[in-house]
Amino acid sequence: MITNLNYSLFPSKELFTFAKAVITVSDAKKSKLPVVIPFLNNTTLKCGGFQAALERESKNPFVKVQSERDKVRIDAFMAFRNLGESATTRRKEGMPEAGEVIVAVIRKHGWRIQILGLKARTAAITNIISEIKTKHAAELTLIGGDELLDELTEAQMDFEAATQKLIESASETNEPTVAEARPEMVASIKALFQIVSLQEISAPSADVTALISSLNELVITSLSTVKASDTRSENIKKAAENKTTNPIAS
Repeated sequence: MITNLNYSLFPSKELFTFAKAVITVSDAKKSKLPVVIPFLNNTTLKCGGFQAALERESKNPFVKVQSERDKVRIDAFMAFRNLGESATTRRKEGMPEAGEVIVAVIRKHGWRIQILGLKARTAAITNIISEIKTKHAAELTLIGGDELLDELTEAQMDFEAATQKLIESASETNEPTVAEARPEMVASIKALFQIVSLQEISAPSADVTALISSLNELVITSLSTVKASDTRSENIKKAAENKTTNPIAS
């Protein structure tokens, strides 16, 4: 079987790179496995549409605005998450318990939202804000997090406004946006993986085994690359923050 994959972990450009690699690996085996050809052709078609959407949006000035506002909301999220973690170690009566409640909500919906795709990130932040405001307002106030949650809420609203502007500008061309093309490409990859996995059950062969092995290796390598890139970015950011807050140590 092919390893399950959380596609939301891939930023758009990295997802495109992964899709191209899937096509290359599968294309090398299609002559031995003709059953995959229609699915491979569909993935190739959807990948082309996704590439075209990426190229259009790279030239759209609203993309830069969206990216800048996304960074602001990630920073706001990290500040709020750090406050929650800090509260769990405080000695003030009731504060550690309140901090644990807030941290649990964040873990539930997305502890590392910075590694998610934009859509998944938006959903995670929305759910965190909603649950804390409606169910844990007392705990939020106890740890002194009202202001930071308000900042996160505002950053989320600014990002969504920028996203709407991007969608409106893209719709003027009557061409699919990245957000519209992405799920179609993901669905085509899933269908390709499914037919390959079914072949392993219905008509096992050395070629099927070799293709599955290559695809699994690609999945593992691609995920590792994405996670490593995110870890490097987070470490650089932490180092910069430490240098700012503790200049003597630097």
